[in-house]
Amino acid sequence: MRRTRGRTLTLAAMLLAIVPAAATATNGMYMTGYGAETMGRGGVNLAISDRTLALNFNPAGISQLQGNHFSVNLSLLAPSLAYQNSLNRSIDGEDKIFPLPAIAYVRGSKDSPWTWGIGFVAQGGMGATFEQESTFFGTVDETYTEVRFMTVNPTVAYSISEDMAVGLALNLGYADASFRLFPDTSFFNTAAPEQSFFGVNLKQAGGLQTNARLGWWWRPRPRFSVGLVYQTETESQYEDGDLWINFSDHPLIGQTVRYQGDIDGFTFASQAGVGIAFSPADRWMVGVDLKRYFWDDAIDSITVTAHSPDLEGAPPTVTLPQFIFDWEDQWVVALGADYRVNDLLTVRGGVNYGENPVPDATLTPLFPANVERHVALGFSYLFGNKLLEFGLERAFAADQVNNNTDPAVNPFGPASRVEHGQWTASFGVSWALDRRAARQPEPEWED
Repeated sequence: MRRTRGRTLTLAAMLLAIVPAAATATNGMYMTGYGAETMGRGGVNLAISDRTLALNFNPAGISQLQGNHFSVNLSLLAPSLAYQNSLNRSIDGEDKIFPLPAIAYVRGSKDSPWTWGIGFVAQGGMGATFEQESTFFGTVDETYTEVRFMTVNPTVAYSISEDMAVGLALNLGYADASFRLFPDTSFFNTAAPEQSFFGVNLKQAGGLQTNARLGWWWRPRPRFSVGLVYQTETESQYEDGDLWINFSDHPLIGQTVRYQGDIDGFTFASQAGVGIAFSPADRWMVGVDLKRYFWDDAIDSITVTAHSPDLEGAPPTVTLPQFIFDWEDQWVVALGADYRVNDLLTVRGGVNYGENPVPDATLTPLFPANVERHVALGFSYLFGNKLLEFGLERAFAADQVNNNTDPAVNPFGPASRVEHGQWTASFGVSWALDRRAARQPEPEWED
């Protein structure tokens, strides 16, 4: 068993090392849910948290597991993007499918109140590519963004009683950010040099990302449970990326210069949430989650600094004009249900609504995280000691316009429009080596 466990964790590390975790995420920069089961019910997970991937949403939930439990999951996210600039040129975003893996292991014992686990989880991110854009400088160029964030999640839970537990998870991760903003365009304004433009290409400025998640789970009645969670803001570093500035039109430099690039002011928001779950009948489980993402404190203005040029005579330090985001805090509500058709098959569905955190006045095609409405469905099938899971989510297209006339805030010009929707499919398998996973109880209502 130890040898099997070692091979599984080694495979997990290899998989996450080679698979990028970029995405156009759905609740701001976070996924609506992690794992096919959670995604299939619209992201409802705080009180229904009796699977291994609970360590990534309510770590107290793993206290319900006994024995050795594994899960492997892969989500495939396919965004659909369209952008219309102030020159009335419409451009479709490049079609991509982003893989988002998750692997978790949990060990619990009926003889101890302690349960522990570890996960490797792609947390989310953003990304958008628009090619063949007509610029204000008479060129045809592109914009590109990609943010990737994955973590290792050591987790521990303590059972206060059979019906109450607390849990703590540490997210120890790595994230990087890349972007291209008209990289083949270079324009020097001889009359007003401060209004010149030099295209930028930044690759993988990244570093350590850390946060902590505290969870509580309580089942006051056999058919009713409650979950609470709080996650701290991510401590972020984005440093030492390769950054090229196109100075080819500059009269003194005349070529593209390579720098080292750092990003300041970009992070993943803290969050708090409460969820309830209840069983109105033997075969039904219904859940509701309410979450708050604190983007206002996380993403305000972003500064990119270039330093250490590879060309003598180039500016030693270049601070790019700030990217003004001014994101707003976001309420997210999710409603989902499971129906157990028989002992082997469970079907589920759900809806998820997350307020758009992106103000109209700072909307940009670089980070179009503005979808709000989601609908999902899924199923689980028990095959021996393995639970096969599938979830499918549709994020309906959101259409948003930026009429801001300030070029320092809206460099794409007034009347620029972004349309964004996406599909996500999630596939998973979970299995227990010693004991089967805990299930929601089915006793009669107590008086």
